Amino acid sequence: MANLEVDFDPVDTLTVGVSGDPGRRTFYLEGTARGERCTLLVEKVQVLELGRRLFQVLETGDDVTPAPEPVAGPDGPPGWRVGSIQVAIDEEATHAILLAEEMAADEGVEEGPRSARFVADLGQIRALAARALDVVGGGRPLCPMCQQPVEPTGHVCPSSNGHRPQA
Repeated sequence: MANLEVDFDPVDTLTVGVSGDPGRRTFYLEGTARGERCTLLVEKVQVLELGRRLFQVLETGDDVTPAPEPVAGPDGPPGWRVGSIQVAIDEEATHAILLAEEMAADEGVEEGPRSARFVADLGQIRALAARALDVVGGGRPLCPMCQQPVEPTGHVCPSSNGHRPQA
């Protein structure tokens, strides 16, 4: 069972951020509440799936405002790396709970993985979904033929020559 390390109920802000150049970007989930900030490392695919899933379960609403920009780079290294993200929407559909659990710890660590709980209203969750998809879309462009990322230095397209480059 995960140890609840962060409990922001309710959050003041909830957003996703990115730093670095396309192809070498670091993604993070950031929440603030009562003057405290929690910044956690996430994978690009987690950000993408979070945005997609949130849009699937939420109806569109008029209360969507842009999610805030995260603080420009965390103070020091971000917190732990997220292994899983769960979202629960309350029965009255007035708020949602986002639970981020730490990636499995190394063998020999006695404490269980840490978790962070963020309680946000649905407007904040819709804004988070939009921001997540926007952040992921700001990376390298995809090749229209093979859907693989195109590097600034060029691209060997397996669809045009029949094979992928060997790693």
